[in-house]
Amino acid sequence: MIKKETEEDELLKKIKEISDYKYALDESSILAITDQKGIIHHVNDNFCRISKYSREELLGKDHRIINSGYHPKSYIKSLWTTIARGKIWKGELKNRAKDGSAYWVDTTIVPFLNEDGKPYQYVAIRSDITERKRGEEELLKKIKEISDYKYALDESSIVAITNQKGIITHVNDNFCKISKYSREELIGKDHRIINSSHHPKEFIKDLWTTIANGKVWKGELKNKAKDGSAYWVDTTIVPFLNERGKPYQYVAIRSDISERKRGEERIAKILLDIEHQNTQLVDFCNIVSHNLRSPLINISMLIEFLETCDEEEERTKILSKLKPVVNHLNTIFDELVESLQIKQDSEIDLAPVDLMKTINTILMVFETQINQCNANVKVDLEETIVTYSQKYADSILTNLVSNALKYKSPNRLLTLDVKTYYDDKGLVLSVADNGLGIDLNRHKDNMFKIRKVFHVHPDSRGFGLFITKTQVEAMGGEIWVESIPDIGSTFFIRLKNNMI
Repeated sequence: MIKKETEEDELLKKIKEISDYKYALDESSILAITDQKGIIHHVNDNFCRISKYSREELLGKDHRIINSGYHPKSYIKSLWTTIARGKIWKGELKNRAKDGSAYWVDTTIVPFLNEDGKPYQYVAIRSDITERKRGEEELLKKIKEISDYKYALDESSIVAITNQKGIITHVNDNFCKISKYSREELIGKDHRIINSSHHPKEFIKDLWTTIANGKVWKGELKNKAKDGSAYWVDTTIVPFLNERGKPYQYVAIRSDISERKRGEERIAKILLDIEHQNTQLVDFCNIVSHNLRSPLINISMLIEFLETCDEEEERTKILSKLKPVVNHLNTIFDELVESLQIKQDSEIDLAPVDLMKTINTILMVFETQINQCNANVKVDLEETIVTYSQKYADSILTNLVSNALKYKSPNRLLTLDVKTYYDDKGLVLSVADNGLGIDLNRHKDNMFKIRKVFHVHPDSRGFGLFITKTQVEAMGGEIWVESIPDIGSTFFIRLKNNMI
Protein backbone atom coordinates (compact mmCIF):
# COMPACT_ATOMS: atom_id res chain seq x y z
CA MET A 1 0.00 0.00 0.00
CA ILE A 2 2.81 2.31 0.88
CA LYS A 3 4.63 1.44 -2.36
CA LYS A 4 1.56 2.24 -4.49
CA GLU A 5 1.23 5.66 -2.86
CA THR A 6 4.87 6.36 -3.60
CA GLU A 7 4.41 5.59 -7.31
CA GLU A 8 1.37 7.87 -7.41
CA ASP A 9 3.35 10.60 -5.68
CA GLU A 10 6.16 10.23 -8.19
CA LEU A 11 3.65 10.42 -11.04
CA LEU A 12 2.00 13.50 -9.60
CA LYS A 13 5.43 15.01 -9.13
CA LYS A 14 6.31 14.40 -12.77
CA ILE A 15 2.98 15.84 -13.90
CA LYS A 16 3.58 18.91 -11.73
CA GLU A 17 7.09 19.27 -13.13
CA ILE A 18 5.80 19.03 -16.72
CA SER A 19 3.06 21.51 -15.91
CA ASP A 20 5.64 23.92 -14.53
CA TYR A 21 7.77 23.55 -17.67
CA LYS A 22 4.68 24.19 -19.83
CA TYR A 23 3.84 27.24 -17.74
CA ALA A 24 7.37 28.55 -18.04
CA LEU A 25 7.31 27.90 -21.80
CA ASP A 26 3.94 29.59 -22.19
CA GLU A 27 5.10 32.63 -20.25
CA SER A 28 8.42 33.00 -22.01
CA SER A 29 7.76 31.88 -25.56
CA ILE A 30 5.37 32.07 -28.49
CA LEU A 31 3.89 28.61 -28.77
CA ALA A 32 1.87 26.88 -31.49
CA ILE A 33 1.00 23.22 -32.08
CA THR A 34 -0.10 21.90 -35.46
CA ASP A 35 -1.06 18.48 -36.73
CA GLN A 36 0.97 16.63 -39.32
CA LYS A 37 -0.74 18.65 -42.08
CA GLY A 38 0.20 21.94 -40.47
CA ILE A 39 -3.30 22.80 -39.20
CA ILE A 40 -3.11 24.83 -35.99
CA HIS A 41 -4.90 23.28 -33.02
CA HIS A 42 -3.19 25.16 -30.20
CA VAL A 43 -1.71 28.62 -29.69
CA ASN A 44 -0.76 30.34 -26.49
CA ASP A 45 -1.51 33.93 -25.44
CA ASN A 46 1.89 35.17 -26.61
CA PHE A 47 1.14 33.87 -30.14
CA CYS A 48 -2.19 35.75 -30.16
CA ARG A 49 -0.58 38.90 -28.78
CA ILE A 50 2.26 39.10 -31.33
CA SER A 51 0.12 38.01 -34.33
CA LYS A 52 -2.81 40.21 -33.26
CA TYR A 53 -5.17 37.35 -34.18
CA SER A 54 -7.59 35.87 -31.63
CA ARG A 55 -7.33 32.20 -30.73
CA GLU A 56 -10.61 31.55 -32.62
CA GLU A 57 -9.17 33.16 -35.79
CA LEU A 58 -6.08 30.96 -35.64
CA LEU A 59 -7.36 27.50 -34.70
CA GLY A 60 -8.11 25.35 -37.72
CA LYS A 61 -5.90 27.48 -40.00
CA ASP A 62 -2.34 26.82 -41.16
CA HIS A 63 0.64 29.13 -40.85
CA ARG A 64 -0.06 30.78 -44.19
CA ILE A 65 -2.33 33.12 -42.19
CA ILE A 66 0.84 34.80 -40.87
CA ASN A 67 3.03 34.33 -43.95
CA SER A 68 4.71 37.66 -44.80
CA GLY A 69 5.82 36.54 -48.27
CA TYR A 70 9.36 37.63 -47.31
CA HIS A 71 11.01 34.22 -47.56
CA PRO A 72 11.48 32.46 -50.90
CA LYS A 73 9.46 29.29 -51.53
CA SER A 74 12.65 27.22 -51.42
CA TYR A 75 13.23 28.35 -47.82
CA ILE A 76 9.76 27.25 -46.66
CA LYS A 77 10.05 24.00 -48.63
CA SER A 78 13.34 23.21 -46.86
CA LEU A 79 11.65 23.86 -43.50
CA TRP A 80 8.80 21.39 -44.24
CA THR A 81 11.17 18.78 -45.71
CA THR A 82 13.22 18.86 -42.49
CA ILE A 83 10.37 18.48 -40.00
CA ALA A 84 8.47 15.96 -42.20
CA ARG A 85 11.54 13.73 -41.85
CA GLY A 86 11.20 13.99 -38.08
CA LYS A 87 14.12 16.36 -37.67
CA ILE A 88 14.12 19.57 -35.65
CA TRP A 89 14.26 22.80 -37.69
CA LYS A 90 15.79 25.98 -36.32
CA GLY A 91 15.81 29.34 -38.02
CA GLU A 92 14.47 32.86 -38.20
CA LEU A 93 11.11 33.72 -39.76
CA LYS A 94 9.57 37.00 -40.74
CA ASN A 95 5.81 36.88 -40.18
CA ARG A 96 2.97 39.30 -40.73
CA ALA A 97 0.44 40.26 -38.06
CA LYS A 98 -3.26 40.81 -38.63
CA ASP A 99 -2.74 44.61 -38.97
CA GLY A 100 -0.12 44.06 -41.70
CA SER A 101 2.88 44.85 -39.52
CA ALA A 102 5.88 42.56 -39.75
CA TYR A 103 7.59 40.78 -36.88
CA TRP A 104 10.53 38.43 -36.62
CA VAL A 105 10.69 35.25 -34.55
CA ASP A 106 13.58 32.95 -33.71
CA THR A 107 11.92 29.58 -34.27
CA THR A 108 12.45 25.98 -33.23
CA ILE A 109 9.98 23.42 -34.67
CA VAL A 110 9.98 20.03 -32.93
CA PRO A 111 8.24 17.07 -34.60
CA PHE A 112 6.38 14.70 -32.25
CA LEU A 113 6.67 11.16 -33.63
CA ASN A 114 4.27 8.16 -33.40
CA GLU A 115 5.28 4.54 -32.85
CA ASP A 116 6.16 4.34 -36.55
CA GLY A 117 8.59 7.23 -36.24
CA LYS A 118 6.33 9.50 -38.29
CA PRO A 119 5.36 13.03 -37.16
CA TYR A 120 1.81 13.33 -35.87
CA GLN A 121 2.15 16.92 -34.68
CA TYR A 122 4.63 19.79 -34.59
CA VAL A 123 5.37 22.11 -31.69
CA ALA A 124 6.72 25.49 -32.79
CA ILE A 125 8.52 27.42 -30.05
CA ARG A 126 9.33 31.01 -30.98
CA SER A 127 10.87 34.09 -29.37
CA ASP A 128 10.32 37.64 -30.56
CA ILE A 129 13.51 39.00 -32.18
CA THR A 130 11.86 41.91 -34.02
CA GLU A 131 13.89 44.60 -32.27
CA ARG A 132 17.11 42.74 -32.86
CA LYS A 133 16.30 42.26 -36.54
CA ARG A 134 15.39 45.92 -36.86
CA GLY A 135 18.75 46.76 -35.34
CA GLU A 136 20.46 44.39 -37.74
CA GLU A 137 18.55 45.85 -40.68
CA GLU A 138 19.50 49.36 -39.58
CA LEU A 139 23.09 48.23 -39.19
CA LEU A 140 23.07 46.60 -42.63
CA LYS A 141 21.46 49.73 -44.04
CA LYS A 142 24.19 51.85 -42.46
CA ILE A 143 26.89 49.47 -43.70
CA LYS A 144 25.38 49.63 -47.20
CA GLU A 145 25.20 53.41 -46.98
CA ILE A 146 28.82 53.62 -45.78
CA SER A 147 29.83 51.17 -48.51
CA ASP A 148 28.08 53.37 -51.09
CA TYR A 149 29.82 56.46 -49.71
CA LYS A 150 33.17 54.63 -49.82
CA TYR A 151 32.50 53.56 -53.41
CA ALA A 152 31.59 57.12 -54.39
CA LEU A 153 34.68 58.43 -52.57
CA ASP A 154 36.96 55.87 -54.22
CA GLU A 155 35.58 56.65 -57.66
CA SER A 156 35.78 60.43 -57.29
CA SER A 157 38.78 61.06 -55.02
CA ILE A 158 42.37 60.15 -54.29
CA VAL A 159 42.32 58.37 -50.92
CA ALA A 160 45.09 57.28 -48.56
CA ILE A 161 45.00 56.05 -44.96
CA THR A 162 48.00 56.22 -42.64
CA ASN A 163 48.59 55.18 -39.05
CA GLN A 164 49.40 57.73 -36.34
CA LYS A 165 53.07 57.72 -37.41
CA GLY A 166 52.18 58.58 -41.00
CA ILE A 167 52.90 55.13 -42.44
CA ILE A 168 50.60 54.39 -45.38
CA THR A 169 48.25 51.47 -44.69
CA HIS A 170 45.80 51.91 -47.58
CA VAL A 171 45.65 53.66 -50.94
CA ASN A 172 42.93 53.50 -53.59
CA ASP A 173 43.37 53.04 -57.34
CA ASN A 174 43.21 56.81 -57.98
CA PHE A 175 46.18 57.36 -55.66
CA CYS A 176 48.21 54.77 -57.59
CA LYS A 177 47.13 56.25 -60.92
CA ILE A 178 48.13 59.86 -60.16
CA SER A 179 51.33 58.98 -58.24
CA LYS A 180 52.36 56.30 -60.78
CA TYR A 181 53.40 54.05 -57.88
CA SER A 182 51.94 50.57 -57.40
CA ARG A 183 50.04 49.75 -54.22
CA GLU A 184 52.93 47.50 -53.13
CA GLU A 185 55.40 50.39 -53.54
CA LEU A 186 53.28 52.69 -51.35
CA ILE A 187 52.06 50.51 -48.48
CA GLY A 188 54.46 50.70 -45.54
CA LYS A 189 56.02 53.98 -46.73
CA ASP A 190 55.24 57.51 -45.56
CA HIS A 191 54.22 60.45 -47.75
CA ARG A 192 57.82 61.53 -48.26
CA ILE A 193 57.77 59.13 -51.21
CA ILE A 194 55.70 61.74 -53.11
CA ASN A 195 57.23 64.87 -51.54
CA SER A 196 58.08 67.40 -54.25
CA SER A 197 60.09 69.66 -51.84
CA HIS A 198 57.98 72.55 -53.17
CA HIS A 199 56.58 73.49 -49.76
CA PRO A 200 58.78 74.95 -46.99
CA LYS A 201 59.37 72.84 -43.87
CA GLU A 202 57.19 75.23 -41.83
CA PHE A 203 54.22 74.44 -44.09
CA ILE A 204 54.55 70.66 -43.57
CA LYS A 205 55.20 71.15 -39.84
CA ASP A 206 51.97 73.17 -39.50
CA LEU A 207 50.08 70.37 -41.31
CA TRP A 208 51.32 67.71 -38.90
CA THR A 209 50.78 69.90 -35.84
CA THR A 210 47.16 70.43 -36.89
CA ILE A 211 46.24 66.78 -37.45
CA ALA A 212 48.28 65.53 -34.46
CA ASN A 213 46.05 67.78 -32.33
CA GLY A 214 43.01 65.99 -33.72
CA LYS A 215 41.97 68.79 -36.06
CA VAL A 216 41.08 68.54 -39.74
CA TRP A 217 43.66 70.07 -42.12
CA LYS A 218 42.71 71.50 -45.50
CA GLY A 219 45.05 72.88 -48.13
CA GLU A 220 46.74 72.43 -51.49
CA LEU A 221 49.82 70.24 -51.93
CA LYS A 222 52.27 69.89 -54.79
CA ASN A 223 53.43 66.28 -55.01
CA LYS A 224 55.89 64.40 -57.21
CA ALA A 225 54.98 61.23 -59.11
CA LYS A 226 57.28 58.25 -59.61
CA ASP A 227 58.36 59.54 -63.05
CA GLY A 228 59.36 62.90 -61.54
CA SER A 229 56.36 64.82 -62.87
CA ALA A 230 54.60 67.22 -60.51
CA TYR A 231 50.90 67.25 -59.69
CA TRP A 232 48.72 69.36 -57.42
CA VAL A 233 46.02 68.04 -55.08
CA ASP A 234 43.38 69.80 -53.02
CA THR A 235 43.69 67.91 -49.74
CA THR A 236 41.59 67.26 -46.64
CA ILE A 237 43.22 65.18 -43.88
CA VAL A 238 40.83 63.85 -41.23
CA PRO A 239 42.21 62.41 -37.96
CA PHE A 240 40.35 59.37 -36.54
CA LEU A 241 40.42 59.59 -32.72
CA ASN A 242 40.50 56.85 -30.12
CA GLU A 243 38.56 56.84 -26.82
CA ARG A 244 41.22 59.15 -25.31
CA GLY A 245 40.74 61.69 -28.11
CA LYS A 246 44.13 60.88 -29.68
CA PRO A 247 44.56 60.18 -33.41
CA TYR A 248 45.12 56.54 -34.25
CA GLN A 249 44.96 56.98 -38.04
CA TYR A 250 44.54 59.69 -40.68
CA VAL A 251 42.41 59.60 -43.82
CA ALA A 252 43.63 61.91 -46.59
CA ILE A 253 41.07 62.73 -49.29
CA ARG A 254 42.46 64.52 -52.31
CA SER A 255 41.27 65.78 -55.68
CA ASP A 256 43.50 66.49 -58.67
CA ILE A 257 43.77 70.26 -59.31
CA SER A 258 46.83 70.16 -61.56
CA GLU A 259 45.00 71.69 -64.53
CA ARG A 260 43.56 74.45 -62.36
CA LYS A 261 46.98 75.25 -60.91
CA ARG A 262 48.52 75.29 -64.37
CA GLY A 263 45.75 77.67 -65.40
CA GLU A 264 46.42 79.86 -62.36
CA GLU A 265 50.13 79.88 -63.20
CA ARG A 266 49.33 80.88 -66.79
CA ILE A 267 46.99 83.63 -65.57
CA ALA A 268 49.61 84.83 -63.08
CA LYS A 269 52.19 84.94 -65.87
CA ILE A 270 49.79 86.81 -68.13
CA LEU A 271 49.02 89.28 -65.33
CA LEU A 272 52.74 89.69 -64.69
CA ASP A 273 53.31 90.26 -68.40
CA ILE A 274 50.46 92.78 -68.47
CA GLU A 275 51.89 94.53 -65.42
CA HIS A 276 55.32 94.51 -67.06
CA GLN A 277 53.85 95.83 -70.31
CA ASN A 278 51.95 98.55 -68.40
CA THR A 279 55.20 99.53 -66.71
CA GLN A 280 56.92 99.56 -70.09
CA LEU A 281 54.07 101.65 -71.51
CA VAL A 282 54.40 104.17 -68.69
CA ASP A 283 58.17 104.19 -69.20
CA PHE A 284 57.68 104.64 -72.94
CA CYS A 285 55.26 107.52 -72.38
CA ASN A 286 57.73 109.12 -70.00
CA ILE A 287 60.53 108.60 -72.53
CA VAL A 288 58.49 110.17 -75.32
CA SER A 289 57.41 113.02 -73.07
CA HIS A 290 60.88 113.67 -71.69
CA ASN A 291 63.10 113.02 -74.69
CA LEU A 292 60.96 114.41 -77.48
CA ARG A 293 59.67 117.50 -75.73
CA SER A 294 63.01 119.39 -75.64
CA PRO A 295 63.98 118.89 -79.31
CA LEU A 296 60.42 119.64 -80.47
CA ILE A 297 60.36 122.87 -78.44
CA ASN A 298 63.77 123.72 -79.82
CA ILE A 299 62.58 123.09 -83.39
CA SER A 300 59.44 125.12 -82.77
CA MET A 301 61.45 128.06 -81.47
CA LEU A 302 63.92 127.89 -84.39
CA ILE A 303 61.03 127.84 -86.87
CA GLU A 304 59.52 130.91 -85.20
CA PHE A 305 62.88 132.68 -85.47
CA LEU A 306 63.11 131.57 -89.08
CA GLU A 307 59.68 132.99 -89.88
CA THR A 308 60.50 136.38 -88.36
CA CYS A 309 64.01 136.60 -89.78
CA ASP A 310 64.54 138.72 -92.93
CA GLU A 311 68.30 138.45 -93.28
CA GLU A 312 69.52 135.54 -95.45
CA GLU A 313 72.67 135.15 -93.41
CA GLU A 314 70.63 134.91 -90.21
CA ARG A 315 68.25 132.40 -91.81
CA THR A 316 71.21 130.24 -92.87
CA LYS A 317 72.56 130.36 -89.34
CA ILE A 318 69.21 129.27 -87.90
CA LEU A 319 68.95 126.48 -90.46
CA SER A 320 72.39 125.24 -89.47
CA LYS A 321 71.17 125.02 -85.85
CA LEU A 322 67.96 123.27 -86.93
CA LYS A 323 69.68 120.37 -88.67
CA PRO A 324 71.43 118.78 -85.61
CA VAL A 325 68.22 119.10 -83.59
CA VAL A 326 66.32 117.23 -86.31
CA ASN A 327 69.09 114.63 -86.50
CA HIS A 328 68.92 114.17 -82.73
CA LEU A 329 65.15 113.77 -82.97
CA ASN A 330 65.58 111.13 -85.69
CA THR A 331 68.06 109.26 -83.50
CA ILE A 332 65.57 109.20 -80.62
CA PHE A 333 62.83 107.94 -82.92
CA ASP A 334 65.12 105.22 -84.30
CA GLU A 335 65.94 104.06 -80.78
CA LEU A 336 62.28 103.97 -79.74
CA VAL A 337 61.29 102.09 -82.90
CA GLU A 338 64.08 99.55 -82.34
CA SER A 339 63.04 98.88 -78.73
CA LEU A 340 59.38 98.54 -79.75
CA GLN A 341 60.35 96.16 -82.55
CA ILE A 342 62.09 93.87 -80.06
CA LYS A 343 59.07 93.87 -77.73
CA GLN A 344 56.71 93.05 -80.61
CA ASP A 345 58.97 90.50 -82.31
CA SER A 346 56.95 87.30 -81.74
CA GLU A 347 58.85 85.18 -84.26
CA ILE A 348 62.55 85.39 -83.46
CA ASP A 349 64.73 83.33 -85.77
CA LEU A 350 66.55 80.76 -83.64
CA ALA A 351 69.56 78.78 -84.74
CA PRO A 352 72.76 77.30 -83.28
CA VAL A 353 75.05 80.23 -82.47
CA ASP A 354 78.79 79.73 -82.16
CA LEU A 355 79.68 82.06 -79.28
CA MET A 356 83.41 81.76 -79.86
CA LYS A 357 83.06 82.74 -83.50
CA THR A 358 80.65 85.57 -82.60
CA ILE A 359 82.99 86.98 -79.93
CA ASN A 360 86.02 86.78 -82.22
CA THR A 361 84.12 88.61 -84.96
CA ILE A 362 83.15 91.40 -82.53
CA LEU A 363 86.71 91.64 -81.18
CA MET A 364 87.93 92.10 -84.77
CA VAL A 365 85.45 95.01 -85.19
CA PHE A 366 87.00 96.68 -82.11
CA GLU A 367 90.56 95.56 -82.91
CA THR A 368 91.89 99.12 -83.46
CA GLN A 369 90.52 100.40 -80.13
CA ILE A 370 91.75 97.27 -78.30
CA ASN A 371 95.26 97.72 -79.71
CA GLN A 372 95.31 101.47 -78.98
CA CYS A 373 94.66 100.92 -75.28
CA ASN A 374 96.75 97.70 -75.05
CA ALA A 375 93.71 95.86 -73.64
CA ASN A 376 94.18 92.33 -72.33
CA VAL A 377 91.27 90.23 -73.60
CA LYS A 378 90.53 86.73 -72.27
CA VAL A 379 87.86 84.38 -73.59
CA ASP A 380 87.04 81.25 -71.57
CA LEU A 381 83.93 79.39 -72.75
CA GLU A 382 82.70 76.26 -70.97
CA GLU A 383 79.91 76.11 -73.55
CA THR A 384 80.39 77.48 -77.06
CA ILE A 385 77.21 76.53 -78.97
CA VAL A 386 73.83 77.91 -77.88
CA THR A 387 70.45 78.11 -79.56
CA TYR A 388 69.77 81.78 -80.02
CA SER A 389 69.07 84.69 -82.34
CA GLN A 390 72.34 85.52 -84.11
CA LYS A 391 71.20 89.14 -84.51
CA TYR A 392 70.57 89.52 -80.76
CA ALA A 393 73.81 87.72 -79.84
CA ASP A 394 75.79 90.14 -82.03
CA SER A 395 73.97 93.16 -80.56
CA ILE A 396 74.30 92.07 -76.90
CA LEU A 397 78.00 91.22 -77.08
CA THR A 398 78.74 94.34 -79.16
CA ASN A 399 77.11 96.60 -76.55
CA LEU A 400 78.93 94.95 -73.61
CA VAL A 401 82.36 95.00 -75.30
CA SER A 402 81.77 98.57 -76.53
CA ASN A 403 80.90 99.74 -73.01
CA ALA A 404 84.03 98.09 -71.57
CA LEU A 405 86.17 100.04 -74.06
CA LYS A 406 84.18 103.25 -73.72
CA TYR A 407 84.33 103.36 -69.90
CA LYS A 408 87.89 102.04 -69.35
CA SER A 409 89.92 103.48 -66.50
CA PRO A 410 92.55 106.10 -67.42
CA ASN A 411 94.76 104.79 -64.61
CA ARG A 412 95.38 101.19 -65.75
CA LEU A 413 95.39 98.95 -68.77
CA LEU A 414 92.01 97.49 -69.64
CA THR A 415 91.36 93.80 -68.97
CA LEU A 416 88.29 92.23 -70.53
CA ASP A 417 87.16 88.71 -69.56
CA VAL A 418 84.39 86.91 -71.45
CA LYS A 419 83.19 83.60 -69.97
CA THR A 420 80.43 81.02 -70.07
CA TYR A 421 79.96 78.72 -67.08
CA TYR A 422 77.30 76.61 -65.36
CA ASP A 423 75.75 77.46 -62.00
CA ASP A 424 72.89 75.71 -60.17
CA LYS A 425 70.32 77.32 -62.50
CA GLY A 426 72.02 76.67 -65.83
CA LEU A 427 74.39 78.38 -68.25
CA VAL A 428 75.60 81.96 -67.69
CA LEU A 429 77.50 84.35 -69.97
CA SER A 430 79.61 86.98 -68.18
CA VAL A 431 81.54 89.98 -69.51
CA ALA A 432 83.88 91.53 -66.92
CA ASP A 433 86.15 94.61 -67.08
CA ASN A 434 88.36 96.62 -64.72
CA GLY A 435 87.03 99.97 -65.88
CA LEU A 436 85.40 102.95 -64.15
CA GLY A 437 82.70 100.83 -62.49
CA ILE A 438 79.24 102.02 -61.45
CA ASP A 439 77.96 103.14 -58.05
CA LEU A 440 75.07 100.70 -57.65
CA ASN A 441 73.97 102.33 -54.41
CA ARG A 442 73.02 105.36 -56.51
CA HIS A 443 72.17 103.84 -59.88
CA LYS A 444 70.94 100.28 -59.29
CA ASP A 445 67.27 101.09 -60.04
CA ASN A 446 68.19 102.92 -63.25
CA MET A 447 70.81 100.48 -64.56
CA PHE A 448 68.89 99.25 -67.59
CA LYS A 449 66.51 102.15 -68.18
CA ILE A 450 66.60 104.15 -71.38
CA ARG A 451 68.48 107.45 -71.47
CA LYS A 452 70.24 106.73 -68.16
CA VAL A 453 74.00 107.39 -68.18
CA PHE A 454 76.44 106.94 -65.32
CA HIS A 455 79.61 108.58 -66.67
CA VAL A 456 80.43 111.66 -68.73
CA HIS A 457 81.36 110.54 -72.23
CA PRO A 458 80.68 112.18 -75.61
CA ASP A 459 79.22 108.91 -77.01
CA SER A 460 76.99 108.15 -73.99
CA ARG A 461 73.34 107.92 -75.03
CA GLY A 462 71.91 105.68 -72.29
CA PHE A 463 70.51 103.29 -74.87
CA GLY A 464 72.94 100.34 -75.08
CA LEU A 465 72.13 98.67 -71.75
CA PHE A 466 68.40 99.34 -72.24
CA ILE A 467 68.36 97.61 -75.63
CA THR A 468 70.57 94.77 -74.29
CA LYS A 469 68.14 94.05 -71.44
CA THR A 470 65.20 94.21 -73.87
CA GLN A 471 66.84 91.66 -76.17
CA VAL A 472 67.85 89.34 -73.31
CA GLU A 473 64.31 89.33 -71.88
CA ALA A 474 62.83 88.80 -75.36
CA MET A 475 64.78 85.53 -75.38
CA GLY A 476 63.41 84.53 -71.96
CA GLY A 477 66.65 85.25 -70.10
CA GLU A 478 67.72 87.74 -67.45
CA ILE A 479 70.59 90.20 -67.03
CA TRP A 480 72.20 91.62 -63.90
CA VAL A 481 75.37 93.45 -62.94
CA GLU A 482 77.96 93.52 -60.17
CA SER A 483 80.03 96.68 -60.07
CA ILE A 484 82.31 98.72 -57.78
CA PRO A 485 83.40 102.28 -58.64
CA ASP A 486 86.99 102.42 -59.96
CA ILE A 487 87.29 98.62 -59.66
CA GLY A 488 85.19 97.46 -62.60
CA SER A 489 81.93 95.87 -63.70
CA THR A 490 80.71 92.37 -64.55
CA PHE A 491 77.54 91.85 -66.56
CA PHE A 492 75.83 88.44 -66.28
CA ILE A 493 73.31 86.97 -68.73
CA ARG A 494 71.30 83.86 -67.86
CA LEU A 495 71.31 81.50 -70.85
CA LYS A 496 67.84 79.97 -70.54
CA ASN A 497 67.95 76.35 -71.79
CA ASN A 498 71.29 77.16 -73.45
CA MET A 499 69.71 80.32 -74.83
CA ILE A 500 70.93 83.79 -73.90
